[in-house]
Amino acid sequence: GKAMLIDFNYDTEPLPGKFPLPGIGPFSLLEETAVNHWGKLGFKWVYWNVLLMGEELPLDHRMLMAGKEA
Repeated sequence: GKAMLIDFNYDTEPLPGKFPLPGIGPFSLLEETAVNHWGKLGFKWVYWNVLLMGEELPLDHRMLMAGKEA
């Protein structure tokens, strides 16, 4: 399977690039990839076993421009 990852906010249009590590990824923004699909499947576990238990993710909630192809 494949999935698409979109990182956006209401001030900035979605941009292509890499997430969460700028230039490295492993996820590609605005592209259908198998890695994005595996990330989606992994996030399902994180949602049910981490977020719903009240734990926080160690990710910044703000959209960063690093790694984006503007």
